[in-house]
Amino acid sequence: MEKINEEVISILVKLTKNIIGDKAVELILKDLGEDISGRQLVFAFAEKIQDLFGEKGGFSTMRQLGREVAKTMMEQNQKENWEKVMEQALNELGFAERVEREENAAYICKCVFYEILDDRSLKPTEHSVCWAGWGFIEGFAKHMYGAKGVQWKERDYENEKCKFEYIRA
Repeated sequence: MEKINEEVISILVKLTKNIIGDKAVELILKDLGEDISGRQLVFAFAEKIQDLFGEKGGFSTMRQLGREVAKTMMEQNQKENWEKVMEQALNELGFAERVEREENAAYICKCVFYEILDDRSLKPTEHSVCWAGWGFIEGFAKHMYGAKGVQWKERDYENEKCKFEYIRA
C-alpha cells in the first residue's frame, strides 16, 4: 500500500500545481508540515481551491482533479489492478475505508471527511473535497464499468456510506 500512498500523493500534488500554481501548493505543503497523509493533503487543496474559485468553481475544479488523478493512476497501473488501486487510493485520500459495488452503483463507506463536514453543518457534496472523491470514482467507473458518468444519489447515515449511481445512457 505504501507505493499507492506515494503515487497518489505525487499525482495529486503535480495536478494541483497545474491548477493553482507551484507557489500556492508549496505554501499549503509548508503549512501542513512533514509526513502528511493523502487525506490531509486533499482536504487542504480542496479548501484552498474553494477559497480561490468559490463554491461552484471549487466543486467543478475538484471533480475534474479527481477524474485526472484516476486517469493518471490507471495509466500507471495494469488494468487488472485498477479495482485494487481505486480502493487503496480512495482509502489513502480519506474517502472510503472500503468500497461496495452493485451492478449500477458504488458505495463509499466511512468517509473520514464526514465528521469535519458535519461539524460545519455541511451535508455530503456541500464541500469541494466531496467532489474530488466523486470525480475520482467517476474516472475509474468510466473505464472499469463503461459508465458515461457518476451521479451522487444519497448518504446512508446509519451505515455511514454514500451511494453513487453509474450513468450509462
